[in-house]
Amino acid sequence: MKNIILVGMMSSGKSTLGKKLARYLGYRFVDLDKLIEHDQGMDIPSLFSQKGETYFREIESRILKQTIPNNRLVLASGGGTPCFYDNMDFIKNSGVSVFLDVPASELARRIENHGKDDRPILSGATSIEAELTKKIEERRPYYAQADVTIEGKTEVTELVEAISSFL
Repeated sequence: MKNIILVGMMSSGKSTLGKKLARYLGYRFVDLDKLIEHDQGMDIPSLFSQKGETYFREIESRILKQTIPNNRLVLASGGGTPCFYDNMDFIKNSGVSVFLDVPASELARRIENHGKDDRPILSGATSIEAELTKKIEERRPYYAQADVTIEGKTEVTELVEAISSFL
């Protein structure tokens, strides 16, 4: 069975939905950010601040490419993962890619309710929603390459139905 790779903005539900989807399908769930943190021995905000985004993106791409195709994985990618190097091509060749398309207003609400300042890409933003809107537009050409797009909040059964023809 093919891997399922979830792409989309931060707080779009990649990890939450990914865990549920993996349980439902009997797959293993993998969070790319957690793999990076384990590999580097520090959290993502620390990695960004100490080593910079370029270093982070290189590590992210390397670890992504260690993912084995057709290995019954549900992988939650980082929000920017598809936008760097040839990562989106790798994602598309490694399984079924699913874009979780959530409006900036909903993402901002989720991030504000989360209450932790652990989103380095948003640090210093005067308006989280405005910054998210800008990032979504920058990243949409990459996200739009996904095999399936799911808009708004979805349930696992809806997601399974949407991707069933690809599995």
